[in-house]
Amino acid sequence: MLLFSISLLLLASNVFLVVLAFKSVDVRKTVGSALGRLGEAYSGNILAREVKRYTRSITVKMNLVERVELFLIDKSNIRHYLPFINFNTLVLLMICIFALVIKPIYNILIFVPSAFMISLLFAFVPVIILDLMARYNSENIRRKLAEFISILNRWCSVREDLFYAFEKSVDSGIGEPLKTFIRDMVIQVRRGIEPAEALDMLQLKVDNLQFRDFIINIKQNIRHRGDILKLLDNLENQFYKIEEEYNRRRISTYKDRMLTYFVMFAVLFIAYFFIKSNPQIEHFYFFTLQGKALLTFFSILYGAGFYLSLGIMKFKH
Repeated sequence: MLLFSISLLLLASNVFLVVLAFKSVDVRKTVGSALGRLGEAYSGNILAREVKRYTRSITVKMNLVERVELFLIDKSNIRHYLPFINFNTLVLLMICIFALVIKPIYNILIFVPSAFMISLLFAFVPVIILDLMARYNSENIRRKLAEFISILNRWCSVREDLFYAFEKSVDSGIGEPLKTFIRDMVIQVRRGIEPAEALDMLQLKVDNLQFRDFIINIKQNIRHRGDILKLLDNLENQFYKIEEEYNRRRISTYKDRMLTYFVMFAVLFIAYFFIKSNPQIEHFYFFTLQGKALLTFFSILYGAGFYLSLGIMKFKH
């Protein structure tokens, strides 16, 4: 009866994680400068490929590699720090982590299916980090959006050309990651991509409702040749008020997402401590076929929670 109760408790904790996931659904100077030039060259090649890939239309359906590149690597702005990161290096890193942790985990669980599932979850740690970086970037850009529009407004007062203002804003202290995103967008336009499509790609990288509204207004202004100065004045005032309301309500999806991942990882260690605390429970889960089957089932539920929390289901474009 005790073992049955423990099993139900572990099952309930895993179901809770799945529900929580649904709800949750950002050497020195010389070497540094050399790495910087290497990074710029690499980024230039990536942007050139993006121009060829997206010039047809931004609505073309992406494959898995393109979605990971855009929604994890580009949105996290990880290339600003590690220029060589791409889909292949991310997969290689995950394979290395999996190979490092599977033996120790197997020694603990003594059952291949459970060890495989838990090791697979640890292999997704780089994806979790990129996802948190992307979420943090989105929040950071939202907080600085009104200030960024103010900078655009000042440059448009000098010369009423929006893309001139975008170009000049890069050197006006807007900070990362927006500086990299705007610079890439300007380069894409220079290399022949349609401005509206470059703006669409910029919007996807930021993935923020307020920034989406900003891009929609900018695209409409370009299309209908509206008064850009009046538009920027109105947007600046609007986003300052929105940010004040965010601060008043203390809204932060980044913190919620971080808490979700923390709870999910904590359950792993709590469950292990709980099982090891009683010899009978340990024997049941680690040395009987029924216990190993239950542990595998719980691991699958736990993996499903991780899958949903990472937002892979949202990779629709």
